[in-house]
Amino acid sequence: MVLQTLDFWEFILDVTQLGLCAFIILFLILNRIKFKQLILRAPLTSQTPNGNTEFVVEAVRQQTELAFNHIMETIDKERQTLEAYYQQGHQQIAPARLTSVSAMSPEQKSSAEASEPNPANEIYNDIEVLADQGLSLTEISERLNVPQGEVDLVLKLKHLRGGSTQKKSHPTV
Repeated sequence: MVLQTLDFWEFILDVTQLGLCAFIILFLILNRIKFKQLILRAPLTSQTPNGNTEFVVEAVRQQTELAFNHIMETIDKERQTLEAYYQQGHQQIAPARLTSVSAMSPEQKSSAEASEPNPANEIYNDIEVLADQGLSLTEISERLNVPQGEVDLVLKLKHLRGGSTQKKSHPTV
């Protein structure tokens, strides 16, 4: 008996939903017909935009330009902040090896980069020298203040190039 009652109410709900859908479709069709009739009755006007439309278009263009300029300024400020943070990060990693180049002009930076050796290459050379002396990855990492993963990567690259680096961190039996 309970199952028949549930089926009855499900049937009633389904019929109600179908009726509402039919009503909505009928309403949409009638509105479309009325809209077409209004368009046919309306006199044809010239396609030149009026002053209000031109004003709105110009206002939207100006607002879009202002928003775009604001976005570009924000991106530029964030880029400068990241560059400053990046420079500070390098100074914390190897303060004795890096010079402050943030105050230099772009021409000075390019000439300084051409005349000075790359600090990263110096660190990598130091890693290779310490590894040749028999120090382990953790000892090299602690001594040079470089992450162990970077030390491991440098040593693997040297090994691939045909270097003679032996890692002490993996003893052979």
